[in-house]
Amino acid sequence: MVHNTTQFGQKGVGIVVDLIPADFLASLPEIETARMPQGTLFWAQGRLYQVIETGSGGFHKARLWRQSEATDVALIPGSLPAKYLPVIKRGRLLPVYRSRLELTADDQPSCFVFPTETLALDAAYLDVALIQSPGAYVRNQGHDPAFAVTDGVHVFRLYYYRQSLHGRKTDLSSLGVRPLSFVPRPHTEGPAYWRLLPAWTESLPGVDITQEATPVTAVRSGGEEAFSQAPVQPSAS
Repeated sequence: MVHNTTQFGQKGVGIVVDLIPADFLASLPEIETARMPQGTLFWAQGRLYQVIETGSGGFHKARLWRQSEATDVALIPGSLPAKYLPVIKRGRLLPVYRSRLELTADDQPSCFVFPTETLALDAAYLDVALIQSPGAYVRNQGHDPAFAVTDGVHVFRLYYYRQSLHGRKTDLSSLGVRPLSFVPRPHTEGPAYWRLLPAWTESLPGVDITQEATPVTAVRSGGEEAFSQAPVQPSAS
């Protein structure tokens, strides 16, 4: 498989994305960004964007996903936003899920183990943002160092992590001492679009000390709320 290594930055936002399968990027449909509805997630110029506004008079804008307005771009050349913002004319659409059930495996929750808490949470938020039907959101998975995509009744995907926000090793012993209805898999076996996340990494530096999970604010799928940013409170030191 061929991979690309891309490094970029914009307006003080420095991001490095590596090990992105070139064949995966080529498989994403590329269209004019002016045609994308609000909330659409797309890949352009080595970055992950979300359409945030599709107003009249060509007032179409996008923003780096889960970043500040300082990263806004215009989507229509010659429009008012294009007079003061960079313009992105075309982008590659990310795949979407018609139903949250598509996150499961063999009618059971799918489960992935990530190197870091940041990457696990970003992957969970991105999965929810790509579900077209409403009702799914991200929450903590009890006291485990994990997040879950759920509708409040059923869990569809679990995101365990080995290292907390403060670089402390988490306790994943619960994955090995009880019967599980799911099979934990490495995060590298998950959806290829996770590799578009700025926090993506395939390795884990040495860590120590056990750390409990960090509370999160629910982010639901469907509608504008599905694409909003929910703050993560730092783990206690």
